[in-house]
Amino acid sequence: MEGGKPAGVRCVQLDAQNRCLLFASPLRPAVCGGLQPSSEMCGPSQAHAIRWLAALEQATSP
Repeated sequence: MEGGKPAGVRCVQLDAQNRCLLFASPLRPAVCGGLQPSSEMCGPSQAHAIRWLAALEQATSP
């Protein structure tokens, strides 16, 4: 997304199954490649992971 992805906005590069369309592409932003999944982040459900990512976005917003 030009200028970066605003917090709380779904990435335009996700397909209908929430897979990254830029995963193996050199166009993939470094911040995405640097975010490594962990059991703490992913938790027991997709809802948990979404909440964790939302909290991360909020904590790192300018």
